[in-house]
Amino acid sequence: MKKIFERVYLVLIGLGITALMGLNGCKREALTYTTSSTVNMYTYLGQNPDYSLFKQIIDKAGYASFLDAYGAYTLFAANNAGVNAYLKATNKASVDAIDAETAKKIVSVSLIADTLTSSAFKDGRLRTATQTGQYLITGARNINGETKVVINKQANYVTGNIRAGNGIIHIIDNVLVPSDLTLAKTVEQNSKYSIFTAALKATGFYDTLNVASSANTNPTRRLLTLMAETDSAFRASGIADFNALKAKFSTKNDPKDHADSLWLFCAYRVWPELAYLSDIATSTAHATLAPLEITTSQLSGQTVLLNNDTFNGVLEPGFALDRPNSDITATNGVLHRVLGTYKIKVRFPTAVYFDVADQPEIRRSGFYRVPGQTNKVFAYNALSEVTLLGAADMNNNALFYNTTPATPGSADYYFGNDWVQIGNRFRNGANASNVSSATFTTPVIVRGRYKVWVDIKRNGNNQNIPVAFDGQTLPNLVNTADALSTTETEAQAEARGFKNYSESDVTVAANHVGRLVGIINVTVTGRHKITFTSTAQSGDARTFLLDAIEFRPVDMNQLRPKLGRSGALIP
Repeated sequence: MKKIFERVYLVLIGLGITALMGLNGCKREALTYTTSSTVNMYTYLGQNPDYSLFKQIIDKAGYASFLDAYGAYTLFAANNAGVNAYLKATNKASVDAIDAETAKKIVSVSLIADTLTSSAFKDGRLRTATQTGQYLITGARNINGETKVVINKQANYVTGNIRAGNGIIHIIDNVLVPSDLTLAKTVEQNSKYSIFTAALKATGFYDTLNVASSANTNPTRRLLTLMAETDSAFRASGIADFNALKAKFSTKNDPKDHADSLWLFCAYRVWPELAYLSDIATSTAHATLAPLEITTSQLSGQTVLLNNDTFNGVLEPGFALDRPNSDITATNGVLHRVLGTYKIKVRFPTAVYFDVADQPEIRRSGFYRVPGQTNKVFAYNALSEVTLLGAADMNNNALFYNTTPATPGSADYYFGNDWVQIGNRFRNGANASNVSSATFTTPVIVRGRYKVWVDIKRNGNNQNIPVAFDGQTLPNLVNTADALSTTETEAQAEARGFKNYSESDVTVAANHVGRLVGIINVTVTGRHKITFTSTAQSGDARTFLLDAIEFRPVDMNQLRPKLGRSGALIP
């Protein structure tokens, strides 16, 4: 998506794993040890001597009858070698030395109420939490030249996709153990975070981060993400200890004051969401507990970067996350380590030129901006950042991607030489080819006041389309039959709420119409929603050719720059 800042399109492969089924330990997806509906997980483990020790842990936990009942579960069971490795690491002579409470924790973190084959393992957290409420993460690492699938940074995947009567079993080479520390305790017990820990305590965020998710009555605070800097990162930026940090940031000499910059410094590092590395890589903006402030993220190669943004053509370098020391699960969230000390970025309203045809899935399609593409179909659920609504037969509702030929027509001046048609017909009604509304996720827009221009190619079908920003309907309609006047000046057209947004003279590109739909007040920097709703009735032959949406600060020139066919801005 074209943004003011450079967009690096995100794929989970970039985090270090293509798909676990492609790895050596995952080539047995079709393997079935048993298909008997009467042999459930507990019985299966009992029939295989190499899993006898994990079966003993299940017995100790009191889960035997549970795992021998019918259901739909996924179990990560350690083989005997894995259980013995755990016993050795914990100085226990045998499974008998494991108390019942510990056994329950082991089984609970190994059990998911969902049936997940290895094809569902992606780099990052699994889609469903374990019985502890904590998520398992999967990834890949190279061990002696061999790629291993790693479960929760604690065990290697040995084999799996074993179908029992009540779910799927995966065999691993160590015992999984849940976290028993809050985010606050996780940071505090690591001596590398002594300065950061002191800052959390001084500002009161230590208490915020020391509440287990099960005990938190605030639904927005049950699971949090914490970005932390080590002492060495602070020292590299000239901050030797907590007193130096306080002296630099505490503007009111009261770190608990929400207007104090040290309080804001810590608040900016707490996100009210559960975001593992894979989640961060696939979302470009994240809310923080600092009021109205967000952190941006992007994937560059295999590195996740925070606040690495390009505004007004100037790169503002960000900071990388330390992958090996991130994705640390706590009882109330996840901890990441930042390789550097970063601050809240003070940003001013900046124009955003949103090419709606520049969607992640379209960009990866192979025909993005290839000349001469006609009506390339993207079904209603194929685009992650577009929501299409229409008739009951949703599969026939689609967005159509188009590009101009290698030699564009004399009147073709689309931004980037491409555009989208929303639906075969953009109208309300029962016809299955209808799309009645389309909602697009915008690029990041810095808080401020903006004029919103919708840039379309006129088609003469005379439909008045209302536009809503974050659910609020804007005052002016987009009429698909409106053309620009070739006799009035640009200033006269702008006074009426119209403009020629293209690089061509209006006498050539009179059908490329920019329509001012209203002024918005963006109160939170981040990504937003803009919705177009059809007013055409069933039977009306209505099409909607959408090129771009411009968000221009109210005090900037609304006519320049123009949107060029190359995708560049024309002064």
